[in-house]
Amino acid sequence: MASTNVNDTTNSNQLASSRPLPPDQISPKAVVLRVFQIKHVFRRNWKLLLILVAVGGVIGFIYDLAHKKKITYTGTILFNLGGGGSSSGGLPGDLGQLAGAFGLNSGAPDANIFVGDNFLIYAKSRPVVEKTLMKNDTINGKDTLLVNYYIRHSGIRDDEWENNDSLRAFYFKKPKVATEYTKMEQVVMSDIYTRIETEMTVKQPERKSSFMELSSFMQDEKLAATFLTNHLKTIEEDYQRKQTKKTSEMYELLTSRADSLAQLLTGTENKLAQYMDQNQQVVVAKARITENKLTRNSGFLTTLFYQALQQADNMRLSLIRETPLFTIIKPVYFPLYREVLATIGMQIGIIFGLIISIIVIFLRETYRSVMKEE
Repeated sequence: MASTNVNDTTNSNQLASSRPLPPDQISPKAVVLRVFQIKHVFRRNWKLLLILVAVGGVIGFIYDLAHKKKITYTGTILFNLGGGGSSSGGLPGDLGQLAGAFGLNSGAPDANIFVGDNFLIYAKSRPVVEKTLMKNDTINGKDTLLVNYYIRHSGIRDDEWENNDSLRAFYFKKPKVATEYTKMEQVVMSDIYTRIETEMTVKQPERKSSFMELSSFMQDEKLAATFLTNHLKTIEEDYQRKQTKKTSEMYELLTSRADSLAQLLTGTENKLAQYMDQNQQVVVAKARITENKLTRNSGFLTTLFYQALQQADNMRLSLIRETPLFTIIKPVYFPLYREVLATIGMQIGIIFGLIISIIVIFLRETYRSVMKEE
């Protein structure tokens, strides 16, 4: 009976060791065999691998030689926004203005386009960029439309417009607003803005600081510096106009009202003087009533006129107090930072050569295994 138990135990161990693994599991032995198979595959095909990788690298190297290295110039303006009298986020005066403009206030997001991240998006928006490009500036001693200088010196004609003779020869004859663009001008401005989006950044250098940094990196040094300077002026002008829009409208309304009252007062006073000259010796009650009426109207209009003047002066002071102030902390300094952008054709060629070699080796080994089975 004892021998029977020993045999049964031995047979059960042999069955357990020879039992196949489930299909979703891999044994360590299979892993080792696979590694040795890859080793043999590499020994058989290492020359092919090196040749294809070398060919890809040589092709990429030739591409790098045929294409010029791009040079970019980076300019930066550091500025501060303040001077407005309105409040933001419950903070008074300039402190509230800065807190709102640079996202330092707490609470719900503000719908104002000059608050927080809205300002960063606004500064790079197409309408503001187009206003900058339509400015005239003195470049190399000549009064030049900035958009035309950009077309000639930004590299857009050699990159985006290389195969389009019409666009390469295009230029703007005079400054225009967006509503006056022709179809060709719309296409040109669209391509220019798409390129400038990648050449300009607006950011806050430090989260706790109220300073803002406007940067551009272009292929021409004077273009980068001129664009930065004019774009900051455009942002300042547009910002001030929008921030003081309501106050300006109220000031114009009060000024117009004061002018109208001045005209009415002058007419009433002239009528009163004329009536008094014509009726100096008259003692009729009706004449006295008319004179008193004109005198009362003149006094009433005088009071309204002086009140309108006072309100207009107060609104003008409010307009000055609410006008935001852009303070340039660090202007553009020459020479700008120069950077040479090298091409990466050789690296890409090596990667493509490696990928192609892997595919070729896989097909070759597959064909070899099929032929062995047959």
